[in-house]
Amino acid sequence: MEIRAVLLPRDSKERILEMAEGSTGMELLQKLNLPYDVHILARDDIPIPLDEKLVDGEKIKIISVVSGG
Repeated sequence: MEIRAVLLPRDSKERILEMAEGSTGMELLQKLNLPYDVHILARDDIPIPLDEKLVDGEKIKIISVVSGG
């Protein structure tokens, strides 16, 4: 299945990734070599859990979390 991913805020270019059917958000982050503990996934601007199954053709926003003092 194809997933369209956008990395925010650093890169607004859409990437099309080939994933296995039933892949989860965690597997998407692993494919992109991104740490799970500093990223939030969103579908239609609504956050989704990392164990959520992805759907063929959907667009997922991957948002980097920044914190500091």
